[in-house]
Amino acid sequence: MWWIKLPVVLLLLAMAWQDWKFRAIAIWLFVLLGAGLVFLKCNTLGTSIFFSDLKLNLIFLALQLGALFGYFAIKERRFVNLFAGYFGEGDLLFLLLLASYLSFFNFLAFHVFSLLLALLLGLCLSGKHKKIPLAGIQAFFLVVLMGIDHLSNDFSLIQDFWILSFYT
Repeated sequence: MWWIKLPVVLLLLAMAWQDWKFRAIAIWLFVLLGAGLVFLKCNTLGTSIFFSDLKLNLIFLALQLGALFGYFAIKERRFVNLFAGYFGEGDLLFLLLLASYLSFFNFLAFHVFSLLLALLLGLCLSGKHKKIPLAGIQAFFLVVLMGIDHLSNDFSLIQDFWILSFYT
């Protein structure tokens, strides 16, 4: 499966670089990355698990975006377009790609830890740039985790056994 994982890693690195440098990512990178991630997940675990994880991840993402929309609507006392300065379209596209690849608990953990990492980097960059390259930070973080996944038998991004083992 290395013949798919290697291009996926290269696509993620290209996305991280583009987002860091230009605060934008070419749409063709999303399309190719999505095809690679879906292929990896379906080929490894099958389409039924793919759709099960995707459904749960999309529900979580919808609830989170709904809460974010509600928060800003209450704060601003009007309906707010989240994509007008608060959240980039590329960030949403990247989260949708992650939802198609990561298992449910991995998606939750990845989301929380990558947002904390982005917050820390954002605080360090606060004087230089106003926009945080969230999708780029998450892409690079995913590359690191894919490396760990490749080297370890006790860790998997597409299955929750390693997280659930902490509770049994």
